[in-house]
Amino acid sequence: MNVTTITMGSARFPYRLGTGCVDQIVARLGELEGSRYLVVADTTVAGLHGNDLTERIRRSAGPADLLVHRGGEEHKGLGTLNQLTEAALRLGADRRTIVVALGGGVTGNIAGLMAALLFRGIRLVHVPTTVVAMLDSVLSLKQAVNSSIGKNLVGTFYQPVEVLADTAFFRTLSRREIRSGLCEVVKNALAIRPSMIDVLSANLPLDENYDDDVMRWIIHESIAAKAQVTENDMHERRQGLVLEYGHTIGHALEHASKGEVPHGAAIGLGMLAEAEIAHRLGMADRGLVELHRELISKVGVDLRFPADVNPDDVRLRLRYDNKRGYLNSAGEGYVMVLLKAPGVPLESEGLPLTVADRSVADAVVDEFAHPAAVAARPAEST
Repeated sequence: MNVTTITMGSARFPYRLGTGCVDQIVARLGELEGSRYLVVADTTVAGLHGNDLTERIRRSAGPADLLVHRGGEEHKGLGTLNQLTEAALRLGADRRTIVVALGGGVTGNIAGLMAALLFRGIRLVHVPTTVVAMLDSVLSLKQAVNSSIGKNLVGTFYQPVEVLADTAFFRTLSRREIRSGLCEVVKNALAIRPSMIDVLSANLPLDENYDDDVMRWIIHESIAAKAQVTENDMHERRQGLVLEYGHTIGHALEHASKGEVPHGAAIGLGMLAEAEIAHRLGMADRGLVELHRELISKVGVDLRFPADVNPDDVRLRLRYDNKRGYLNSAGEGYVMVLLKAPGVPLESEGLPLTVADRSVADAVVDEFAHPAAVAARPAEST
């Protein structure tokens, strides 16, 4: 497995990446000498990978148990966190126990927060199985769950001891899941690392099969993009806030859709909507909007909100976005990341954030919820 050291301020941890390397993952877990290994996975990943990995750990590394939770954003809450934490304690978790987060971003966040809370902090290892997790969520110290009010409002910062990634897990993903994850790559290219755009565009035709070489390049570039803005901002409260691009409207859409819109796809739509807002506010030209449309279309994400998503619900979630309070001048506007050009976020009060006029943003949300708002494409296959 290739090793990259991830540095975020004082936090440092290895990111080990390979293909078809589950045996090496198990061997590395054994080297960490946990008293017990708690593998956390949702019901789908438990069946695909969880039972096998847990049994391998049990044979080679030490006592291991599989903790299973229901998948989806609607189950990423305090109730699920409490159930898993109680189960961990009943199984005999102690201060030398290692939590193994096996799955996507939802599982990573729940397991990460559980590891942070048990005994005020036990070791956490991420074993990501989705594109979003492998190139985005595990490259952050943020661990959080949702409340009934909004997404990721209850959480903390907590460092994993390692990330152990196997791109072979992608072979069990649907095309919809892969497309969703690639929207986070588009975010990195547009907001942080525009040097990626040409190569990324060339590798994202609508019906292309994504091979391991392309995925490894994508992961490498995503690690570099994240490092560019988090190396000196481990809590993502200064320049790291640019990683929130697309997330203001994206999180609101994801929450309002009750999980119907996957995280990455919601971020893709959020970026396109926020580019449109920047243009209408006179902060970006039409070419930037069209660049967003081109890249997100090539990924294969539908450029409209689902018909059953109520734009009023999206607007309600916008009012509770987790970037509230960063800017003193926010007033009644929405605080979001807006771009002037690729890799050039607009700034306010020394942060890569802008106050968007509420009436303009609300109008854009309305238009994206209407079938005629954006150029449509055929429904994506799964």
